[in-house]
Amino acid sequence: MSLGLSAAGRRAETVFWRRLVLERLHRIFALTIALQLIRCFGDYWWSETYDVIYVAFAAYAVTELAWSRAFALRLSLQIAASCAAVVLLTDFTWHGWPDSRVSWDAVRTFTVSHGKQFHPFLELAVGSLLVTHFMARLGTTKSRAIVFILTSIGALSVVDSFLPLELWRNIAWTVLAGLGWLFVLHLRALRERHYESWNALAERPLPLLLPAVAVVGLLVAVGMSMPRAPALLEDPYTLWLQAQNKEVPSFSGEGGLLNGSSASKSALSSKSGYGRNDTEIGGGFRFDYSPVMQVTTNQKSYWRGETKSFYTGKGWTDRKGMQTVSAAPGMSDLPIEPEYPEGVELRRVIQTVKMLREDRIPVLFTAGPARGLEDIDASGNARLSWNPEEWELKFPRAAQVNSYTVVSEVPVFDEAKLSAMSAIPADGKTSIDLAPYLQLPESLPDRVRELAREVTRDATGDFDRLKKLEQYLSSTYPYTNEPDVSKKKSADVVDAFLFEIREGYCDYYSTAFVVMARTLGLPARWVKGYTSGYDPSEEERLRAAGGGYRPDPNGAGTYTVRNADAHSWAEVYFEGYGWVPFEPTAGFSLPLPQPEIAPVLPESVSEDVPDAAADEPAAPSAESRLPAAAAIAAGAIALALAALWGWFRRGKLLASWRRFRNRGTTPNQRIVRETERLIRYLQRKGLKRQPHETLRETLAGWSGRLASLGPEFECVLHQFERARYAGGSGDEEAYRRFMEAADKIRKTL
Repeated sequence: MSLGLSAAGRRAETVFWRRLVLERLHRIFALTIALQLIRCFGDYWWSETYDVIYVAFAAYAVTELAWSRAFALRLSLQIAASCAAVVLLTDFTWHGWPDSRVSWDAVRTFTVSHGKQFHPFLELAVGSLLVTHFMARLGTTKSRAIVFILTSIGALSVVDSFLPLELWRNIAWTVLAGLGWLFVLHLRALRERHYESWNALAERPLPLLLPAVAVVGLLVAVGMSMPRAPALLEDPYTLWLQAQNKEVPSFSGEGGLLNGSSASKSALSSKSGYGRNDTEIGGGFRFDYSPVMQVTTNQKSYWRGETKSFYTGKGWTDRKGMQTVSAAPGMSDLPIEPEYPEGVELRRVIQTVKMLREDRIPVLFTAGPARGLEDIDASGNARLSWNPEEWELKFPRAAQVNSYTVVSEVPVFDEAKLSAMSAIPADGKTSIDLAPYLQLPESLPDRVRELAREVTRDATGDFDRLKKLEQYLSSTYPYTNEPDVSKKKSADVVDAFLFEIREGYCDYYSTAFVVMARTLGLPARWVKGYTSGYDPSEEERLRAAGGGYRPDPNGAGTYTVRNADAHSWAEVYFEGYGWVPFEPTAGFSLPLPQPEIAPVLPESVSEDVPDAAADEPAAPSAESRLPAAAAIAAGAIALALAALWGWFRRGKLLASWRRFRNRGTTPNQRIVRETERLIRYLQRKGLKRQPHETLRETLAGWSGRLASLGPEFECVLHQFERARYAGGSGDEEAYRRFMEAADKIRKTL
């Protein structure tokens, strides 16, 4: 008996490998290119979508290598694998088979309730499979294969240039797959034109293939590991716009300018972002969650950009004629006006900022006033100036910045000291001219002044007045990114916000706070920038360490700041202390450096510490554990039976429990409490909520993910905001509508 293969066996093996290489292998290269192309949707597809597509592609690779023919069978198996992936890897819920006596309504309900759960995963997976089949089926000639390869490389290059995605490695893999694809087509042509040469190569392929694969793989690996070189030339479109002093649009989600902010406009006319127009506050916007920058800092802060002090009645404009000084890397003595007086504790905050987008920015964002600029990587002609009075590191013309490091000095928030101070001394002598920060238009309605006096009637000092204003605005007016501006009748935006629209976003709150503070004779100014953002590693540390993790009290970390984090707030001047920030917007909290509290050391203990081992009880024996085990088992069985009985009677039990739990509370109180329970329930179901997000931001994100529950999420949010901010006890009908929407969300999940 021969230990080797027979001649017929060797011939069959050779035929198999020849067919594998010539008829099927190019399909795997087409699959590799398709994998790189779907990377372009990294910020738009859920992770579950990618999981399903990866399973579909794995089924594609197996079936395409196994069979050369039977296309319908191969495609059917691939679609079946995609369906199985949707069931196993997404939030698919099985609702049971229809009744035994099947009716058309039951079949339709069964089909719709299960079929809609495959959306959009199955469509995207099947679409990706069909694109890959299309490329493999048509790419059997060199000319068509080259078209597919170059088109894929061009698409990846465009996305890499205009979107905040790093696709260089994907481009390298596409090039490598394209070379392999062309090599297979070359072998096909060799077999057709020079069969003898092809036959000799097929008999001994390794001596030729291994060196070729090694050389190509080495070249691609070296290319992928090389650092990315900076662009030597701008594209012509950008140069043309810059020559006309026009803003260069970005395809990465520039959040920004209102396309007109007429009071009659109710549609969302812009996206959230720093570049919103301040001269006319109004209109609405859509939340844009694309990242803007990454800030590594030793102190969590708001990142201030610009300061505005002249209020027109419609918005804010810059003051004219202020002095600036040049700022350059290496400067560590930038002045501020006025300088902090002695006795004010300062905290040194170092921020290293990495811009995540290639947009041109007008200012550098800092925590409080900058004292030094350590480093900046910006376009070569970018000139930077420092305004010591307004605390602005500003470019005369917007510049492209890659990264910078700035050092700030931020005063420690001493509430006790501020409570004992007056904003303006009795003698009226101040370190700076406060007239610009007390300016108000003559057209300001008197009812704004009267409301400010009414809100602060019982205040005991200037700081207490400001805190009452801050609390009144944040607790009275609900936050929304789409205020109903059709209610606006007054020409003054603050008057309209306080008495007519009665809802809004940060620009409304902060502007109203500054104007109301000025009516009380307190110098205030308007500030815009970004909130802190979120620290992705903080959530991982909390999850890893559980209850034993203690976050840094100063909030040190690396924060990702998005367009949706664009924000505005207020600052008020206290002579003898400086500018103090205030946060009047509902749902937001301003991180401020707090005084360090000296740890209290325990008194020394003179008694001897007893030996822990001596007092440790002995481990119970197996016999002594039997009754406890039996009791636990009996209790578990009883609980299981009770749960089974409760499942059959769950509707009546739930209604009875709610009546018992809600006795003595108003409908509004119950809505607020049930909202908190619903949020915790959804988080347990895997829906994530970032610590910095408002409830509106959280529900907007979840509603986008669960499109079928959009009306229910909107109902929950609307009823919660009415219950939380409108005052009163509410009505039972509103509570009933809220619970219907909440119950539907729970049942769906």
